[in-house]
Amino acid sequence: MQKFIFTLFVILISLNSIIAQHHGKREKLKAYKTAYLTEQLDLTAEEAEKFWPVYNAYEKNVFQLKVLKMNEMRNLIRDQGGIESLSEKEADQLLSKLSENDQVLVDAKKNLYSDLKKVIPSKKILLLNRAEHQFNRKLLSDYRKKNHKKKP
Repeated sequence: MQKFIFTLFVILISLNSIIAQHHGKREKLKAYKTAYLTEQLDLTAEEAEKFWPVYNAYEKNVFQLKVLKMNEMRNLIRDQGGIESLSEKEADQLLSKLSENDQVLVDAKKNLYSDLKKVIPSKKILLLNRAEHQFNRKLLSDYRKKNHKKKP
């Protein structure tokens, strides 16, 4: 019994460490993105003060929509035995949920632009769109370079 408790304790500590590392990477990435966008948009202190709460709320919403909802859908498909095991009706329902989720993402982006128009000029909103795209491409490029170095 003591061995079981000790093993469980070690597993919980390891899991906590893994979660902390993952959270640390996410925070590091968020700080990198914040610095990148601030530089690309050339935000004044006053603009940044108003911009970041709006943008961070949008990012949190998008994270929930993209990651949490999609994980929910993936788990549902997995629990059903995979896509091949779904009936046409179940697949139709999931496709409908996917479409609704995509529409909510589009609406969230429209709301972001609308909210940002109140705090920064439209030109900077266009710059934001470009900067987000460039940031994502840069991340993907860095990731590919990193993985290419690992392969012999």
